[in-house]
Amino acid sequence: MTEILIAINMLCFIPVFWAWITGDEALYEHIILTYGFIPIRFLSLDPNSFFTIFTSMFIHADIFHILGNMLFLHIFGDNVEDLLGRARYIIFYFLCGLAATFLHVISCIFFRWLDVPVIGASGAISGLVGAYVVFFPKARILTAVLGYYGYYVASVRAEVYIGIWFLFQLLWAVLSPFVASPVAYWAHIGGFLMGFFIALLAKPRLMSRPAYSLGGTAWS
Repeated sequence: MTEILIAINMLCFIPVFWAWITGDEALYEHIILTYGFIPIRFLSLDPNSFFTIFTSMFIHADIFHILGNMLFLHIFGDNVEDLLGRARYIIFYFLCGLAATFLHVISCIFFRWLDVPVIGASGAISGLVGAYVVFFPKARILTAVLGYYGYYVASVRAEVYIGIWFLFQLLWAVLSPFVASPVAYWAHIGGFLMGFFIALLAKPRLMSRPAYSLGGTAWS
């Protein structure tokens, strides 16, 4: 399912990419406004807005946006899928996406972002990150670290890497009203918390499977 999700996201990005490289602003705007999730439409009970809760999870703004999200989906998704199984994994994925959207709407009410479209899979993927740190806290993540002489690769435990990542999400979520950030950090937090707490509830049963190993290495 992880590979299928990546493939669907890449296919959905084709028209966005075409609009991006050709400079077709009208097409780009049409895609974002039609398939992106706009909180004010949802709160006004516009029936056409409900399907965008799901379509917005497969639309990305540019090549850097989709590559970053697909990298995280590939890194954290496959191990979580192996543990949950295909059917539960896809349900879990969309539940995290819904939680991300819900918290984003709440933040928009407070910060007056109700007419700004939100797009991207990062809310649902953040849920996978939350589950990963519950299921595989001791797994090693190979990540690029900026040092004095440039970048080098370091092996970091998942609980440390993801803990730092989550703290940065919280920090930027608090600062976003003041720095006009285009990133929906509250959606990341909502998805992460949903994934984290579902994983906590499911872990005792899932980890009782004798054939499953908690080891592994991920790349970031």
